[in-house]
Amino acid sequence: MTSAPALYASAALLVHLLMLTPALSRRLDWLVPGKVLRSVLFALLCLMPPMWEVLANIANLIFVGGICLLLLVVSDDPRTRIARAAELLAVGLLGLSGPLIVIFLPWFVWRWWRVGRTPHSTLTAAVAATAAAVQLVTFVQSHRETRGGGTPFLLLKAIYERVGGSWLFGDADVFGRNASVWFVGAAILWCAGVLALSVVVLRGVALALWALAIAVLGSATFAYGTWMTASSLGLQRHIVVPVATLVVLMVAVLGRASRRWQAYAASVLLVLGGGAIWHDFMPEPYAYRPDLGVLQDCLDSSAAICRQPIFNGRWVMVLRN
Repeated sequence: MTSAPALYASAALLVHLLMLTPALSRRLDWLVPGKVLRSVLFALLCLMPPMWEVLANIANLIFVGGICLLLLVVSDDPRTRIARAAELLAVGLLGLSGPLIVIFLPWFVWRWWRVGRTPHSTLTAAVAATAAAVQLVTFVQSHRETRGGGTPFLLLKAIYERVGGSWLFGDADVFGRNASVWFVGAAILWCAGVLALSVVVLRGVALALWALAIAVLGSATFAYGTWMTASSLGLQRHIVVPVATLVVLMVAVLGRASRRWQAYAASVLLVLGGGAIWHDFMPEPYAYRPDLGVLQDCLDSSAAICRQPIFNGRWVMVLRN
C-alpha cells in the first residue's frame, strides 16, 4: 500500500504528541504554575532538538514514553476516578513497553513520598514496580550484548556534549577530536548554568531530577561506551529524556523564581536553544538509499525467503513470501 509510509509516520507523530500532553495538565501547577508556562513547556518538548532518531518513528516511541513518565513523576495525583484509572493504565503500558521503567521506579517512589503517600500514589508506584520486575526478568533472559566501556569521565562528557550540545547545536556534529574549544566551553557552561540555577531555585526537586537525568544517560553510557559521544546523531534516543528533564527544570525556574534575575537567566538558557530548534526542525533527507534490485529479482522469482541489506549492509531484513 503506497500510503503505508505516511500512515506509519502520522500514527507515530500522533502518539508522540499525545504522550507529551501531561505537560499541559494542572497537576503540574505546583512545579510549573500557570497555563501559559505549561504551554511553553509543551511547545519546547515538541520542538526540542535531539529528535532526529525518534520523531515519527514507532520503533523509538518508547523513548518518548520516557518523557511521558518524567511528566507523570513530577505531577500531582489526578483528581477524578477516570483520570486515576487512565494514569495507572498509562504507567503500566509505558512500563511494559521498555526498560526505562526500571530506572524510573525510584522516582515513582519519590513521587509517592512527595505527594503525601496517598492511596493512588501508592498504587501507581506498585504498578511501576510490577512493570519494572517484568522488564528485569526480560533483561536477565536476553542475549543481547552492547559494547560497554563507560566511565565516569565519559558520562560527564556525554552530559555536556550530548545533552548541552544537543540543546545548543542540535544535530550539527561540532564535537570530536578537533572540536573547537568554544563549542566545548559553551556546552559546559550551559549545563553548569542549568545545574546551578535549578538547584538555587528548586533545591531538592532539582537534585532529584538531575539524578534522574544522570541515571538515564548513565545507563546508556555504560552500555555503549564511546559510541555515546561518537556522533551527534548516534544513539539520540537515549538523549531525549535527559534533555527533556533539563527543559522541565528551566521552565519550572521561570515559574518559581523568587528573584527577577533568576527568571531572566532561565529564559536566556532556554532561548539559546532557538538556533538548534530551527536547524533540526527541517532535517536533511535520509541519505542512505539501498539498492532494491536484488530484492525485486528475488520477489519476482517467487523464492520462499528474500534478504535485503540495510544500513550499508550492517543489518539484513528477511522477507518471507
